[in-house]
Amino acid sequence: MDLLQAFGAPSESCVDLHNDQDARRLRYTDLVRNRHTPLVDFVVEQQSQALLYVVDQTHLRHDDTPIADLQRILAMRGEPAWLGVLKPGLLDIYATDLRPAADTLPVWFSRDSQDAPSILPRLAQGENLAPPATLRLRDVLLELMSDAGEALRNLGVSTQEAIALTGRSLFLRYLIGRKIVLPGHLASIAPSAASLDACMSTDAALAETNHWLDNTFNGDLLELPTTDYISYFRQLVEQHGQAVTQPLSAILTLDTAIEPGVSQRQLEWGDLDFDHLPIGLLSETYEELIHRFDKSARHATSVYYTPYHIAEYMVDEAFHELPVGSKARLLDPACGAGVFLVAGLRKLVELRFRETGERPTREQIRDILHQQLSGFDTNSHARTLAALALYLTALELDPHPAPVEALRFKKLEGSALIDVADPGSQVDELVPMAGSLGDHVFDHYQEAFDVVIGNPPWTSLTAKYDAIDRVFTLRCREVAARRNLEKIAASYHNPDRVPDLPFVWGAMAWAKPGGRIALALAGRWLFKQSPKGIAARKALFEALKVTGILNGAALRQTQVWPSVDQPFCLLFADNVLPESNDQFVFVSPHYEPDLNNKGLLRVDASDANPVIFDLAMSNPAALKTLYRGTVLDVAIVNKIKQRAENTVGDYWKENDELNKGQGFQVANRSHDDTFLEGKPELQADYDLHPFVVLDEKLRGYEPQGLQWPRHSRIYKAPLLLVREACRADRTRGRALICRNDVAYSRSYYGYSAASHPQGAFLIRYLLVLMHSQVFEYIALMVSGRFGVEREVLQEMDVNQFPFVSPEKLSSKQRQSIATCAQQLVDNEPDWPMLDHTVAQLYGLSSADQQVVSDTLAINAPYASARGRGLARITEQQAHTFINNLEKELAATFEVGGHSVRVQALNSTSEALPWRFFSIALEGAQPPFELPAQWVDQVGGLGVSRITLLSAGRPSLIVGLLNRYRYWTQSQARLLASELIWEFGARLEELSQSCEG
Repeated sequence: MDLLQAFGAPSESCVDLHNDQDARRLRYTDLVRNRHTPLVDFVVEQQSQALLYVVDQTHLRHDDTPIADLQRILAMRGEPAWLGVLKPGLLDIYATDLRPAADTLPVWFSRDSQDAPSILPRLAQGENLAPPATLRLRDVLLELMSDAGEALRNLGVSTQEAIALTGRSLFLRYLIGRKIVLPGHLASIAPSAASLDACMSTDAALAETNHWLDNTFNGDLLELPTTDYISYFRQLVEQHGQAVTQPLSAILTLDTAIEPGVSQRQLEWGDLDFDHLPIGLLSETYEELIHRFDKSARHATSVYYTPYHIAEYMVDEAFHELPVGSKARLLDPACGAGVFLVAGLRKLVELRFRETGERPTREQIRDILHQQLSGFDTNSHARTLAALALYLTALELDPHPAPVEALRFKKLEGSALIDVADPGSQVDELVPMAGSLGDHVFDHYQEAFDVVIGNPPWTSLTAKYDAIDRVFTLRCREVAARRNLEKIAASYHNPDRVPDLPFVWGAMAWAKPGGRIALALAGRWLFKQSPKGIAARKALFEALKVTGILNGAALRQTQVWPSVDQPFCLLFADNVLPESNDQFVFVSPHYEPDLNNKGLLRVDASDANPVIFDLAMSNPAALKTLYRGTVLDVAIVNKIKQRAENTVGDYWKENDELNKGQGFQVANRSHDDTFLEGKPELQADYDLHPFVVLDEKLRGYEPQGLQWPRHSRIYKAPLLLVREACRADRTRGRALICRNDVAYSRSYYGYSAASHPQGAFLIRYLLVLMHSQVFEYIALMVSGRFGVEREVLQEMDVNQFPFVSPEKLSSKQRQSIATCAQQLVDNEPDWPMLDHTVAQLYGLSSADQQVVSDTLAINAPYASARGRGLARITEQQAHTFINNLEKELAATFEVGGHSVRVQALNSTSEALPWRFFSIALEGAQPPFELPAQWVDQVGGLGVSRITLLSAGRPSLIVGLLNRYRYWTQSQARLLASELIWEFGARLEELSQSCEG
């Protein structure tokens, strides 16, 4: 263990698999069961997930497993972890790999090297110290399951039968792989089969095996069309021959070609080691498989599987310091294939172990399973898959899972797993339903659970299901009334027919007072700027004490949640009404490909923002601003809004001489468009000038009919046309000025000042505003969609821009605007002058302008900004940051008579993920190196900031992740404020004691 610490492993993150009193060992039961010694000696964890499996060869081991076998076996666990081999003075690093090369050589590191303490931190930060594997276990398993299911469906077997048959085969494979079912059980399972592998190879063996499964597991397994298995399987085999048995036998490792070409897959069933395959992954992939086979149902029901690592993270957070601990009752109101129930069962068993100091017995595990877990779902196949996963988890956690005859379970369907399908609905019909929120369910489970957790459907219902949406609104109002929120109870409307927010209100009713709520939701509700969206968000914050929100908007379309391309969030709450001064933590993990490509994310306290409920309710854009910016940006946005008495949209609306609107739309050509005849036609691909429409070079419009021709007044010059696609490079033009009438398409939002007495100046004024940093900044900070899931502007974004009326401008300001506009028209813009001119209109200081510039540089929704934020810092950037930090700190400490010095700590290894510097008050000798055992003080290897207070001296060591987003001048201001708040008084106290 000491040697691991020399390579940067915090002692509290190391799990000793030889210590059977450590409850964390339950996470690695597959590495210790049925063995004299563990397969590996230690596991170094990061955020409760395996980061490095460690084999200790500094001591004699009696059962050394070949490295290639270890790589493969550990890869079967499905975690993005590495294999380390400790040798005297050395650590060898290998990738875990489903298909390792026999001659793989390690990357080795010496304990005596200066870089030794960087090894574990670099792994935790996502760095590949050895060539990573290319195969993902989830992808392999899903491909194999899909092929088996499709092979059966191609024979005419129904989707439900295909899922049931493959599921039953998988269940038996798990039992065999985990050595719960042994060769000696064959006579009881399938007397006609020659071996366990052959239990699905003939019609007789299929009938015998499935009969045994039903008897052993109470019929809770996936249901087949009939229980007369002899006739059923005889008919299938007579009709299709080995084409039926081959996919099922393949699952039991008798791999044969299911169809030509299929056997050319990268891995076959026989390559998978079910002794180590995680059960949560089975639930995850089976849930995906159900909806892959019925894509129309997926669209209608908006169900997306939950990655099991996200479910485990949510369960960990929900149970953190939960007063009832292992006695908690847990509900998943939309349980699907049971991924949250599986994670919940594991957590409750682990908590029982921690609380009692003794590993729970089979009886205790079964009591938890049957008395403390509940799952609702409308789909019987999903519930049966959940039962299968829970059975397997209970068997995995069982300290003595034998003999198989003693493992009979009580039936879960109807007790722990509840059918909530709407009365009168078709069995297994995958369509939207009121389900858990329907009258037939809702009132039966009031205040019954300590934890309500899950991933309800996300996508908005279509108009066809308005009746269900009315039920959702009614449920929300009922819960509000019970909480004495009279205004909400009288007026609440479910926004945009979303199905997920009603589940939050339902959770308030199902959870006990003070219970925990943890739900994965679509992320749009955080940022909506429509009246209904704002009202719904405000109502939720008024009704529920939210404790934390993880905003995953930056992680969509990554391996963190594969196949999800919309923003998501994880909501955590205590089931009580909030007080006005209560706060919740809002954290928005950044896009970090080194981590995200492995399915990982950084949950970092340094990036977390405490948000007062009053701010979230009174400022509709606060969460969007904090997502794309910081608390500094919240203040700047407020300053800009206060300086402007109007918005662009309001100003245009209040003046009869002004007109605006989106350009024409072709579509079905059903309306008259002759009024546009002959006008220069402007389409999205115009590129003759970045800022001006050169109308003389455009062809005239030829009427052909339009679906939406719009009003003729919006095409009148002088015009400003704002591009719908907001370009990352403003030198290419965001808006175009038109001196003559133009027929423009729907790719532009037009602002006409044809009848306004100051029309020419007004349009040029808008041209300058649209090309300023302030305009892009405000759109990024407040828009409900730009910078969330789109890189294009909406008309609303332009209309909501704070607007200083031209009547309020001084002659000097008008002259500066006119100059900037002419420079744009001449295609010779002076960008610093333009940005300074606009910033002055809104009263922005030089410090404010620096924040605006920094925020756009690293947080704009473009690849260039992401790359800039992820780049390693230059020496000049480090020097600028340190100088600014020293100035900010000095401004405070000098008030108390203290001088302060900040300087780089150059003695640390350049291989570490962080760059370090010291902060020392007057006279104190600044630290020159990191203290011994510093890694045990950092609070986790995945952090972006490390702060170490020197013992007995008025000095700090601070380490910031070597990424530019943490080293901007604005970040220096923020860091100074945070350090003064957290350490200022202590540093001054230490300084005075040193002087004494």
